[in-house]
Amino acid sequence: MENEKLDRAKANALSRFADTGPNRINCSQAVLCFGLETMGYDCDLVTVAAYFGGGIAGTGEACGAVTGAAMAAGMRDFHDRDQAAERSQKTKEDLQKMMKDFAVTYGSCRCRDLTGYDLSTPEGFKAFKESPAHERCQEFVGFIIDRVSPLLTP
Repeated sequence: MENEKLDRAKANALSRFADTGPNRINCSQAVLCFGLETMGYDCDLVTVAAYFGGGIAGTGEACGAVTGAAMAAGMRDFHDRDQAAERSQKTKEDLQKMMKDFAVTYGSCRCRDLTGYDLSTPEGFKAFKESPAHERCQEFVGFIIDRVSPLLTP
């Protein structure tokens, strides 16, 4: 049953990320959405991750999928403060390992390096959206969801 719940949460997050309409969420929000749904919280809270897509406000810095994972772990701790302090170091280590694995697999954790585009300009963002590069972001989100899942489930 737990695997079905995780599969549904992942499918929902990836579907909303791929959506081209008003329900679309960015890469960071997609990972946070997965985390929130997995933990039984309202996915409307993804609004807090609105400015983390495109490498934090489109600057090309940290990949939004990665920042979404850190936010999901933070939400876990916010709602379970009794255990947050004792697992803080382990969570940091787990997130660092996830980032290292991501960088080894994809070459970087920086959005600009991953996409090859400057998303801070309208021209760069448009070129990115029209290129096959933006389709890789779905893969990045799925990779991070698979790795953050064990941090969020008991």
